[in-house]
Amino acid sequence: MTHPLRILIVDDSALMRRLIRTMLEQDPELTVVGEAADGREALARVAELRPDLITLDVRMPVMDGVETTRQIMAYQPTPILVLTASLSRYDIDITFQMLDSGALDVMEKPALGNNAALERARVALIRKIKLLARVKVVTHLRGRRKVHDLNAEPLPAPTPAPRPAGKIPVVVIGASTGGPRVVQQILAGLPANYGAAVLVVQHIAQGFSAGMVEWMRTRSAMPIRLAQAGEVLQIGNVLVAPDRLDMTFEPDGRIKLSDHPLLLQRPSIDVTMQAVAELYASQSIGVLLTGMGRDGAMGMRAIRRAGGYTIAQDEASCTIFGMPKAAIDLGVVEAILPPEKIIEALINRVATKWGGAG
Repeated sequence: MTHPLRILIVDDSALMRRLIRTMLEQDPELTVVGEAADGREALARVAELRPDLITLDVRMPVMDGVETTRQIMAYQPTPILVLTASLSRYDIDITFQMLDSGALDVMEKPALGNNAALERARVALIRKIKLLARVKVVTHLRGRRKVHDLNAEPLPAPTPAPRPAGKIPVVVIGASTGGPRVVQQILAGLPANYGAAVLVVQHIAQGFSAGMVEWMRTRSAMPIRLAQAGEVLQIGNVLVAPDRLDMTFEPDGRIKLSDHPLLLQRPSIDVTMQAVAELYASQSIGVLLTGMGRDGAMGMRAIRRAGGYTIAQDEASCTIFGMPKAAIDLGVVEAILPPEKIIEALINRVATKWGGAG
């Protein structure tokens, strides 16, 4: 019999710590080994207890979530699940800085309310913890040196004129757990005059996609925004699938957003990739990044069969290799690369095949 996963709860609210503990201790596969009320105390408890996972608050006295994450990942690398009570721009910004510093994922804190909602929150939290606690995290040396200012203004970028649907190359990037940091890295590496339209489908907890877009803008030279129904794809622009909506196309090539009730995962990477393959055929490029499960594998197959180009993130750089591996096992991946090489491949592919900016 395997030992229960050891969890450390870090939150400045005693009530929230008690609520999370009560939720987790209902599962025999989890045990709460300790609590901390601020970041500095958390560092001491991590060194002492060596937990399998840390649930980490965003706003805390003494040391906030960002610096706590940096210090933990620099000196005691441990899977971190960020829990936030607020979806304000300030808190979302801190949350994504924590993800950039090595935290694995984010969820909204459970809220006291009706029993059904609390039970759904408990099930989701436990499921996420069991997934993340087994991830092998790596040391992030950022916590041992001065950190780049993530609050800098985004780089200016021109807005290209719209081009007719079907006449431009389209890149679809799909990602799940561990993805926001990698997606941001890739987008930051593409030039402002990149010669393709870019679509991003990122699995993330409901309520966080708009904040993720704001955070990604801080490093990207390309305009990034949440997709809206009726938009026309434009070269040099990035559209991100909104919360719980699939991103496809109308017959005339404009963006269509849907909430098909039969799909377990929305937004679905497969759905968007298949739609791009159908409309853009050999002008489509699929990129499948870190994440659990198989979403994206069938979409990559559709792109490959349509004559497009497919790239999967390599195992060594993935937080979870599940989604890229599923596509690789299908035999539909042409290149298996780390993020920095994915950037090069995307630039070179567009520049070589379509004469776009690189």
